[in-house]
Amino acid sequence: MLHPLMSIPAALLTTFASANVLWDQIGSSTGESLTGDIYGSMHFLPEIPLTSDLAAVDAFTLEQHSAVDAVEFVLNGWSAFDGPADVTNWQVNIYSNLEAAASNLTGNILSQESMPIFVDEWSGDGWLIRLPISLAIDPGTYLVSVLMSNPYPDNGWVGVATSSIGDDQAWQVSPGGDYVFSPFIEAPDNLAYRLTGTSITVPSPAPIVAISIASLFVRTRRR
Repeated sequence: MLHPLMSIPAALLTTFASANVLWDQIGSSTGESLTGDIYGSMHFLPEIPLTSDLAAVDAFTLEQHSAVDAVEFVLNGWSAFDGPADVTNWQVNIYSNLEAAASNLTGNILSQESMPIFVDEWSGDGWLIRLPISLAIDPGTYLVSVLMSNPYPDNGWVGVATSSIGDDQAWQVSPGGDYVFSPFIEAPDNLAYRLTGTSITVPSPAPIVAISIASLFVRTRRR
């Protein structure tokens, strides 16, 4: 479930927050964890009857309340793919479960367009892309995809690389497609995604109530 960041007191964010990698299936910047495959994840431009949008979807679990500030992923392509310069739009989608993704590629938890940052330190195959987002989210298991608007067939197919890091469960999803697997197919793969941000430990209500009562008592004594 989502919670607006403003609902968490700023003092608690400062006192109990620590910036980190929240979840990672990319690993080292050398790309040594990549396994050589690619899941298509694109919105076709122009839209024609013979093409249907499809997404590379993987699940992630967060153990604490978190403020996610970016999704990173390893981009690559095939066929006539000539690099990411021709990609016109980048969209991060977060889903509550597989059923939500399989019914609509627009995330029901989050669907946010973002400007890509190309990570220079990456030396593996493809490109490591960072997409800044703003998301406050409860502990739990969710699904993620990045959907790229890509000229087809001029720039071929574009997608997300596979990785050796993870639980060996990923999905190729296309709710409205005529592909053999539509609306989705599950495979024993991992997709090279990473979430960064801040884990937030929210104190239990009891100490906060106690502080409030003590504060009231002090004010009463001073009268």
